[in-house]
Amino acid sequence: MAPIRFGIIGAGNRDVGSSRGDSFIALVNGAFADEARVAAVYDINSENARRAAARAGDGARAFTDFEAFLDSGIEAVVVASPVRFHVEQSAAALRNGIHVLSEVPAAHSMDAARQLARAARASDAVYMFGENIRYLDEVELVKRMEADGLFGETYYAEGEYLHDCKDLWFDSKGRPTWRGKQLGRADGFGVYCTHSLGPALYLLDDRVTQVAALANEQAVVAPGREGHFNFTMLMKTAGGAVVKVRVDTVSNRPHNTSYFSLQGVKGCYEGARGLGDEAKVWLMDDHEESHVFEGAQWHRLWDYAERYIPDRLEVGEEARRGGHGTCEYWMMKDFIAAVHGEQEPAIDVYRGLDYTVPGICAMESLAQGGAVIPVPDFREVPR
Repeated sequence: MAPIRFGIIGAGNRDVGSSRGDSFIALVNGAFADEARVAAVYDINSENARRAAARAGDGARAFTDFEAFLDSGIEAVVVASPVRFHVEQSAAALRNGIHVLSEVPAAHSMDAARQLARAARASDAVYMFGENIRYLDEVELVKRMEADGLFGETYYAEGEYLHDCKDLWFDSKGRPTWRGKQLGRADGFGVYCTHSLGPALYLLDDRVTQVAALANEQAVVAPGREGHFNFTMLMKTAGGAVVKVRVDTVSNRPHNTSYFSLQGVKGCYEGARGLGDEAKVWLMDDHEESHVFEGAQWHRLWDYAERYIPDRLEVGEEARRGGHGTCEYWMMKDFIAAVHGEQEPAIDVYRGLDYTVPGICAMESLAQGGAVIPVPDFREVPR
């Protein structure tokens, strides 16, 4: 089978230390060299496009004309551009029969979300949402334990993404980047919640139907800037679970970019908090009983790894070339399998919007003082 010809949309800007395009090039050229190759790179900055294409090698071409890029013979794209272009570029690729793996969030507005749902439904090409944190080994371990019934019926989950990203607001010349212009603003793209909400919904196998949000004024930590930060979202799911999500990309603090917890009738899980802490579980069927005076004790989550994720433990260093541990490796593996028709996309357009749209609704909740806002199901969007 001939390698899939990939195009990368968004070469990345090393001037601000952020180059997701390069990450995907490294991944395709490394772990997936026999199954895919980067044939083209598109970026509005010609220097960045040429740099990334040169890194891809093997005759990869650089483009600053998007239509020419789509017409260059590519079969799949990775959309790694600024958020406001995700839907526009994904929809254009889908109309051209080109498979799409889109970075997060999936959409920047309700109208864009509807457009994306319609475009994916009308196309024979694959759309997959690239929520990489959903692919953490720890998340997959807990998911397989949950599927095996170790937690019983689950009814509560938490996700947190705490990451001081202020350095990405401006380039080296002090000019605001797209993040600096949009982050936390009412006219931005909503709460950047997919890294925290997506894995929580994956563990629950559910979708959000209601959201309420509160946040601090951004002027507290960024004088002179409009908008909000330190978002806290409370949500109810279709299955009746409650989900709490905190997103803070502004505060001066140590990073904790992937904290999750899960509660069920037979057990619970909590991720690590730092300073030597470990991910942990308590399971009714495996551990001591829970009582008011002699309470249950935490036990190491990773004691269950050999039993539930032996495949994850076996992968080599090549699987880490995309960054974030092996997240991008497993995500790309699923995407390539979907392109070949071997499986459905692991995070299809509807799941991608399930992960994204509560963050858009959260901004409406903020505007109404924390009111509960209904979250639409885009599976029901008219054709």
